[in-house]
Amino acid sequence: MKPAQDDKSVKAKVHVKTRRDAAINPRFAGFGGQLIQTHRALRRLSFPRSRWIDVLLVPALIFFCTLLAWPLITDLWSGIIHFWASGLGDGMMLKADKTSFPGIQSVPYAYVQAALPTPVQWWTGMLASIALLLATALLPARMLPISYTLRVMAMIQLASQFYFYFWAAEFPYQSASSISALTQASMVLLLLTPWIYGLLYNIFDFGIPRKILLSLMAVFYLIVLTPFQYTFAAWVMLQYSLLWHPLIYLLGSSLLQFGALVGFYSWAMSWERRE
Repeated sequence: MKPAQDDKSVKAKVHVKTRRDAAINPRFAGFGGQLIQTHRALRRLSFPRSRWIDVLLVPALIFFCTLLAWPLITDLWSGIIHFWASGLGDGMMLKADKTSFPGIQSVPYAYVQAALPTPVQWWTGMLASIALLLATALLPARMLPISYTLRVMAMIQLASQFYFYFWAAEFPYQSASSISALTQASMVLLLLTPWIYGLLYNIFDFGIPRKILLSLMAVFYLIVLTPFQYTFAAWVMLQYSLLWHPLIYLLGSSLLQFGALVGFYSWAMSWERRE
């Protein structure tokens, strides 16, 4: 019974202290006289000088390790792309484009030359977009976020259908150059990820091991995701034409990768802080 009494006495002391603080500054007093706590978004962050090691040195270490390991990453991407390109039939092959990023000479990608949509492909895409848009009305209310996501996808594809119906010959993009550019953008994001977490996560007191773990998980995830993601995107355009290029470019590229980084960040923010 003694610990329970101690808890009650501690709570009573805290309540008395908050009432006393509220009495000193009535602007922060609530309806019952209790002190209104400052929102966490307005609190000042305790940032000792030693934490600059977490913000600068930890990302720099992971960045240079990733840069040094790039030949191994290139071999991994080339092996994955070559395996699926040879298994998905003719029309897809492994290629590599040069890059101007210091320390990296080339980036492998899945090369395809997708064609403009045929009438059958256009009508198939149109019916699929309308069916997807109507299907969202059948989902229950608890799946509202999924409904909104599917509606955005359907609206983007319907806009693509409208464009390719009137101005298909004027479409300015090619599948090969787009896949190459998106793969190189993933390479840049891969190298920037430790710095992103360094500025947004390492400022908190979670401890250096957890900060290193978060960056390594995100980096390894992007290393594995990128070749599968864009090889699949290249195959979709090869099989079903450039009609699906806008949807892939807007929702199936960097946005998907940033969403994964945000997910890792949200999970890591739930870890218990040392402070």
